[in-house]
Amino acid sequence: MEKRTIKNFQDLTFQDDFMFCKVLQNMNICKCILELILEEEIISIKNTTSQKTIENYSESKLVRLDVLAEDEKKNKFNIEMQMVNNDKIPQRMRLYQASIDVYMTEKGTFYANMPNTVIIFFCMFDPIGEGLPVYTFKNICEQDKNIKLNDGTTKIILNAKAYEKVNNPELKRLMKYICDGIVTNSLTEEIEMTMSNIKQNTTFLKEYKSFYATMQDARMEGIYTKAIETAKNLLTMNLSIEQIAQATGLSIEEIEKL
Repeated sequence: MEKRTIKNFQDLTFQDDFMFCKVLQNMNICKCILELILEEEIISIKNTTSQKTIENYSESKLVRLDVLAEDEKKNKFNIEMQMVNNDKIPQRMRLYQASIDVYMTEKGTFYANMPNTVIIFFCMFDPIGEGLPVYTFKNICEQDKNIKLNDGTTKIILNAKAYEKVNNPELKRLMKYICDGIVTNSLTEEIEMTMSNIKQNTTFLKEYKSFYATMQDARMEGIYTKAIETAKNLLTMNLSIEQIAQATGLSIEEIEKL
């Protein structure tokens, strides 16, 4: 089980997790992107946190958010970049929203005072499969689609590859930039300049190497755990150790210890 080769720091684009998170630390860029997606003015972004880890209790699934932003009204905005279609995006959005709500809601908070939460996924594929460039989901009544639950939650998926279908020209330019990196307006120019500044900062280079090593370790740990579980299941099927080793990538010694 070999680790992947680290991508050259200077070759990172806005699609890459590390760069995406760093760029959105720029609160003006974050504000502009949110306003384009939500089609409403945001007075100001109070703070942004990248790679925010949430574990509400020891036995719960750990959640790591690309970017978590908060405005002056304490509304929460989770913004994600998803390159590979290897997850159930709707279920993942559900978990992220629930984790944010539980983590960010203090004891004694009245339900009426709970902040709004918006979960946004930029995807380099169409996870819904209906060909739309933007999917916006809010809870509505099944019996009467005109009745909204108004629970303060919104989930938005942007299918970047379908940018040509976007009506808003500025949002179209942003989604096109995500796909091909071509600068066409002031926002994409600011993103490009911010990335250039990040790449010239040796501190960020060191942080990138540390970030990548941490993510690789977590990935390898997950792969190893899954391989162990698979090997145990295959042992119950009376497969040979050699066959199990070939199927899982584990060594014969590791399987013999199970």
